[in-house]
Amino acid sequence: MFGLNCNKERCALFSGERAPKTKKQQAIADRDHELIMLAKDLVNKEGFANLTMDKLASVSPYSKGTVYNHFCSKEDVIVALCSHAIKVEMTLFNRVLDMEGSSRDILMGVHVAYHIFARLEPILSTCLLTAKTPWVIDKASNTRVEMLNQLEEQMIDNADAIVNRALEEGSLAMSAAVSTDAVVFANWSLAVGSNALITNATNSRCIHRLQDPFTVLNNINMLLDGMNWKPLSSERDYKRLWKHIEQTFFAEEIELLAQLGR
Repeated sequence: MFGLNCNKERCALFSGERAPKTKKQQAIADRDHELIMLAKDLVNKEGFANLTMDKLASVSPYSKGTVYNHFCSKEDVIVALCSHAIKVEMTLFNRVLDMEGSSRDILMGVHVAYHIFARLEPILSTCLLTAKTPWVIDKASNTRVEMLNQLEEQMIDNADAIVNRALEEGSLAMSAAVSTDAVVFANWSLAVGSNALITNATNSRCIHRLQDPFTVLNNINMLLDGMNWKPLSSERDYKRLWKHIEQTFFAEEIELLAQLGR
């Protein structure tokens, strides 16, 4: 009854795509969020590979049928977790998008925000890579996949805006062979890869050789300097800016990381 062949659209009501208007809808949305948070705890403890619907039902106060009313499959849960992760990321990004400074300063603020998110949520920070694999997408509901795509588009739009501002202010010049898409992807891949390796590949010899707490910043500066995105790192103290952004926009998160020993 509750296998993977369930109707993919049955959980559309529980996706949170529409703002709840009634008490019943609010209760459903609250329960959906509660289940996502329980799934997040399971993933943090056991990883994505060990997440199952049975385990989620066992740690929740709801019946297995109720859990399946919210999620069509464990893959649906993973996509929901990814949407949750992007929402958290965007909340952090939004703090710095209107900060004073050059386009490179603002982009640096976004990198700081993602670095903090990756340290606070090391598993969820790589969630998009898992959620976008064919074995997950093919078994998730169309509604949750569409929501994930919409959230991803919002993030891309914000990144595009930073690049476009750089072009308008003249701090970045691109050849015909390089597109805005390429610049956004280069920054995204650098952020995800650098933070994932430093946070998760702790036994790597290459990671052990690095003793600089600004390793991620150094990678960012090498990328942006290579693009000739001004001001260059030789012209601006980006370590000082990084610390300023942390303390100005993310003081609570930095304090929490200190308490967690991360």
